[in-house]
Formats: sequence, C-alpha cells, structure tokens
Amino acid sequence: MTTIATSQKLNCEQVSKAYGDVQAVKNLSLRISAGEIVSLLGPSGCGKTTLLRLIAGFEEPDGGTVRIDDNLIASASQNTAIEKRNVGMVFQDGALFPHLTVEQNVKYGLSKTDTAKLRVKEVLQLVGLTDLTRRMPHQLSGGQQQRIALARALAPNPNILLLDEPFSNLDPGLRGQIRQDTLNILKANSVTALFVTHDQEEALLMGDRIAVMHEGGI
Repeated sequence: MTTIATSQKLNCEQVSKAYGDVQAVKNLSLRISAGEIVSLLGPSGCGKTTLLRLIAGFEEPDGGTVRIDDNLIASASQNTAIEKRNVGMVFQDGALFPHLTVEQNVKYGLSKTDTAKLRVKEVLQLVGLTDLTRRMPHQLSGGQQQRIALARALAPNPNILLLDEPFSNLDPGLRGQIRQDTLNILKANSVTALFVTHDQEEALLMGDRIAVMHEGGI
C-alpha cells in the first residue's frame, strides 16, 4: 500500500479514461505537494483537459484513483460529488455568469453567511478589482474577466485550483501581464494548483515543476 505524505495535496494513481475506442488518459500517475504549482504541458488532444475534468468530478475514471489530502474522491467504483470536492476551476473563457454582477459571480458557491461578503471583498482585493463589484461581465475587459474568474475560484478556499489554459483567449500583449499577476497571487497565498497549457514558455513561467503529457500519459 502506498504511503502518502501529509504535505501531499493531490495524488493520481494509474488513472485511465476512455471515450469509446479513444484512450484519453492512460495509466497516468501524478502527485502535487501542498503549495506547489505544476504545469501540465502538451499538445491539443493529449488528455490534459480530460485529466482536469476527472479531478474536478465532471468525468468518472475507468480505472485508478484520485485522492485529495489522502481522501479518495474518484475511482471506478466511487466518486465524490463535484460540490463536495472543494476543487476550484478556471476555464479558458472565464465562464462567468452573464446575468450576475462581479460581486454575485464571486459570491456564487459560497455559503449564505455574514462572512461571505467579507470573503468576496478579500478575493477582489487579491486580484486588484475591488472597484468593479457592480459591473456586469460584458462591461469588463478580457483580462478583468479572467481575474474575476480567478477570484471566484479562490473564494471557497479550494484544496486545489485547476486552470485550463486560462490565458489562451487574451491578446498577446495582455497575456504576459495577467499570467504574471496570476502567478504572484497563487504564490502569495500558497495555492496548490495544476496549470494546463500547450505553451512551453508559459509552462516554464507558471510551474514549480512541469509534467509533459503525451497520448494520455506523462
């Protein structure tokens, strides 16, 4: 039996997922320590996003196990509900709710307590957008939208943050600044993160370690 270090946040062991005849993820093993950022680098179609979806709970593995803080959250026979995994996710396009204000977007998913408003204020301060609470998503620039998406993902204090090529839709001139700001925020708050990209330069900048993915494996 494998002994998992207490500082280990994420442990994927021999994880597999197929869609029909296509083996998207094949016997993949990956471990991430608490406070570490790992860049998952690879071309389109290599299985990067499928792995994120398995960790987040949007997909169920055909084999292997996924553990967070030594707690089994996914296997071929057991799957913890998405909302109980405490996993944050930032998508390519931000995926903000268009009918909600910035404040409402960030508050979404937080329990309705007196501390929720304080937490929203805290994370908006982290991303430097405290003056935009009443704006609607369509009133924000692409960079601002991604910052709000990051704030929303961080608001519940997730065990691990998953980022799926979050800067790919930004203009090249803006991308460099936003990714550096994001890295600073993650490091300042000791966030454990898995960062997916097909850009080698971006992987080198963002990751403490780089896992290169090819044909479903690392």
